[in-house]
Amino acid sequence: MERQEIETFLVLCDELHFGRTAKRLRISPARVTQLIQKIERRIGAALFERNTRGVTLTDLGRQFQRDLAPAHEAVEQVVQRTIQAAKGLDGELRLGFLGTANGRHLVELARTFESRQPGSTVHLVLEAEVGDHLRPLRDDRVDILAVPLPVREDGMIVGPVVLRETLLMAAPDGHPIVRRGYATMEDLADNPIVVAAGDPESYWIDYFVPSQTPSGRPIERTLLVESLQAGVALVMAGKGIGPILAQFAQYNQHPGIAYTPIENGPPVASALIWRADRETELVRAFARLAEDHGPVILDWPPAQ
Repeated sequence: MERQEIETFLVLCDELHFGRTAKRLRISPARVTQLIQKIERRIGAALFERNTRGVTLTDLGRQFQRDLAPAHEAVEQVVQRTIQAAKGLDGELRLGFLGTANGRHLVELARTFESRQPGSTVHLVLEAEVGDHLRPLRDDRVDILAVPLPVREDGMIVGPVVLRETLLMAAPDGHPIVRRGYATMEDLADNPIVVAAGDPESYWIDYFVPSQTPSGRPIERTLLVESLQAGVALVMAGKGIGPILAQFAQYNQHPGIAYTPIENGPPVASALIWRADRETELVRAFARLAEDHGPVILDWPPAQ
């Protein structure tokens, strides 16, 4: 049997109406009749009963449908997997992230991607370090990273934005900033500052903790840390304050530390990043899915 004959038979089984079957397949009703009659001649018996009340399957037609539908679906899956392999969509994609909200969003995107690309496997393999969050790409440990912008490194492609959020100030409970209810970039000149070690991505740290405030006052980066948890611990101990992304704050709420929005702080967005020399059709397809989905908006305070 030809593919068009099989598809026409199965659609007519669903619709039980020659006109609707023709519309769904974008062929004429006469063509539907011709194809069904051709199948019935080959089998040697009627598969449908036609009368003034409509169209029904014969017992033989129902048995034929039960046997044929799974086989047709299996063949279609093989065809789609082969097409995807030809396009480079068959294989494994390794994802990394910085920030729990980014990681959770990647899990959802990965689930959708695998459902649409049966030949692909997507793994969330690691969380990057704050101090050098692009290192997993340089070391070829991941294919795509979801990290906060900016990213200005040679050889790195900045893909679609996947998350937008607010920049907050982390301060010890009872600090004047907490009592005030908001922070400003000027506060960075009046307090010891806890900040991630920036080498080799100092431009990234400069974006969140510049060398001076908007009024021109110098900002001293007093306490350099290699991990988010070290920074949170120092703030809780009353050693200083520091800017923090809303997604970091959301999953690091502890007694002794408070987070307040920074008025007129820089906008914060996370995007998919990958190496130009490791770009594949699989990477591009995942990026297209993320772009079609659009960014998640992370509000502060988080919704209960």
